[in-house]
Amino acid sequence: MIRSARTVLRRHAAALVLVALAAGTAGAEIAVREAKDTLTAVELDRGDALQFRLAGGRVVAIRLEATEAAIVERVTPGGIVYRFEARLRVDGLPVTLQRYVCSQECFYEPYVINGVRIWLDTVNDVFDLVPIRYPREGNLQCRPRKRARLAIQDATLRICPQPMHPWIDDERDVLDVGACYNGDDCYLGPYLGQACHVGMDINHPKGSVLFAPIDFDAQAYFNSLALGHNNNRWRGIRRWPNGDVWALQTHHLIELLVPENAPLEAGTRYATTAGVHVGSHEHTHFEFKIGRPREPAPGARPEQPASSIAVPIDFDDESPLAQAHPEVLHLDPWIVFWQIFEDRKARRGALRAAMEPLAPARTGEAVSFSSAGSTLPGTGRVEFFWTFGDGGSARGPAATHAFAREGVYPVTLVIDDGVERSSTTQHVTVGGEAVREPVLALTAPDEPSFRRRPARVTDVYGASAPVMPCTLRFLARALRPAPDPKTVGLENQGGGTLEAASAEIAFEGESGWLDLTHRGQGNAQSLVAAVDATGLAEGTYRASVEITCPGAMNGSQWFRVELHVSGEPPSAEVIVDDRDAGFYATPYFWVGHRFCRCPADRRGHAGFYLTNGARPAPGEWVRFTPDLRAGRYEVALHEATPFGPDVEFGVRVRHARGHRVVPMRPTASRVIGAFEFDEGTDGFVEILAEGSRGLVIADAVCFRPKAP
Repeated sequence: MIRSARTVLRRHAAALVLVALAAGTAGAEIAVREAKDTLTAVELDRGDALQFRLAGGRVVAIRLEATEAAIVERVTPGGIVYRFEARLRVDGLPVTLQRYVCSQECFYEPYVINGVRIWLDTVNDVFDLVPIRYPREGNLQCRPRKRARLAIQDATLRICPQPMHPWIDDERDVLDVGACYNGDDCYLGPYLGQACHVGMDINHPKGSVLFAPIDFDAQAYFNSLALGHNNNRWRGIRRWPNGDVWALQTHHLIELLVPENAPLEAGTRYATTAGVHVGSHEHTHFEFKIGRPREPAPGARPEQPASSIAVPIDFDDESPLAQAHPEVLHLDPWIVFWQIFEDRKARRGALRAAMEPLAPARTGEAVSFSSAGSTLPGTGRVEFFWTFGDGGSARGPAATHAFAREGVYPVTLVIDDGVERSSTTQHVTVGGEAVREPVLALTAPDEPSFRRRPARVTDVYGASAPVMPCTLRFLARALRPAPDPKTVGLENQGGGTLEAASAEIAFEGESGWLDLTHRGQGNAQSLVAAVDATGLAEGTYRASVEITCPGAMNGSQWFRVELHVSGEPPSAEVIVDDRDAGFYATPYFWVGHRFCRCPADRRGHAGFYLTNGARPAPGEWVRFTPDLRAGRYEVALHEATPFGPDVEFGVRVRHARGHRVVPMRPTASRVIGAFEFDEGTDGFVEILAEGSRGLVIADAVCFRPKAP
């Protein structure tokens, strides 16, 4: 019997909440919050729990177990890239939320778990990690009072009830960390490597115009050149009907275009900016604070309605307004920009993947998933691809799937209209005993598109899905029409034994170029996909393979095959860089900085590189796939890559005669070795994090022809 996610949650939510809260440590606090039409911010200590009631009535239990922060890379001169995380239990199951600062990953998609959207704002460990040169900026204003600060919202709701207008005169739908002053002044970015930056600085030309992103009840300078300060700093205050107060700030203004202390409507031009005390880059500083009204004593009534209270501009930590709102918390301005970008996409009707919020599930019970809410511009063909974080997948605007084991699973929807691609991910907790019957999943360890997404991973905002899910890609030419075949394994995630599976090919257009061979039996089955481009014209050919395994849960699976037939010969010498199509890095692990103060000769090939942050983590790698002529090549790490001393790591090379893992000490030699490669893209080089020592850098790999 198939039950919807809502049916499952009604059956199990109460038990999950009780289990989660009962597991709390002695002396821990339990905060109770209800979803409202504005964002909720909360701070938690280890062991503290939050009961968050969604708009539909279901309660999600969140408990903080631990926090951590660590430096990923220290660049001198340049800055610091660091990471931090919070380990939570959500409805009783463990999940880790992770953030990076001073890399593009600081502009992230929030986590959505069991229908709750969660921004991990900061953890206290950060302020023990980053040196504090400016105590007020680095400590008092943005340091949380407890171990972690979260911003949360019902995933069906916006961060505020009012559609948001772009804050700055800029048509970009993403922010660039390299344009945050010196590449380091994102929120909590270590300013000059010495203090956590309380706001976010965005570089743009002098004279740029600022617009009110929301309606403001009052607004004015809270310090200015006219009053003897070194800057023009502005604050707008909005008291929402539910009593919450927001303060949005912008600094480095040139001229205020509206009368002070007057209300503003969203979209109003209120200032020109980027011209006062801007330092080495013309920029505007943005801040975001929110405050909850003080809770009245039981049985007491407020003296006057919140909407009738005068709204002063002063909203510093010790101000009267802040004292009336004791939970005044600084938050990342990125949250505001995130909603602004989402609203602008909605107004434009841009392709946008969305799914109905998920709820706790149980092992063995089929759960329904829906793409309702997605924006599909135009009338062309649109494809929907689902992955469930466990090796299972599905197609279509709606899907069903059952999970075999307890855990927290990322469910990803990718929508492709043939022109662009959009994706979204939510997490679902799954409780219960492991399933004893056979459960079918697909595996292809050498194919990035089959890699199972770890639950800690979130997405960089605005980045397209790097690969189409569950897709085997081949490149063929007239000189080599049949590249190496690829293998897809049939994995049993449950108990018992898989019955013999069958596969059916559905070609899109031209047929006959794909052949499948079934191998093995029971729990050792696989499908070998071989392509032959003989007689095919230049272009891209596609097919879908439907796999059926009788008697198995999730017994219908699929994968795609793409064959690209090229009429252009490959180059004689190839360099694969991080910007190239042949580059792939396991996501949300390898990160890179854009520090403009870093010397040019320390920025790597083409001015950018990625690093593992000295983490020897298994299952994390970077792949460089060249398109080569057949022959023998010397393979080497690019000489511009700024490796530090005492770095060691493994490099895996797939060549014409098999695989080889080469231990590397790049300070001794950049040469990986000489290898034979067939024509095309069957060969690759991988830099491995597992077993490494020191700061591993993934930058560029050179393939140079070598005489036999």
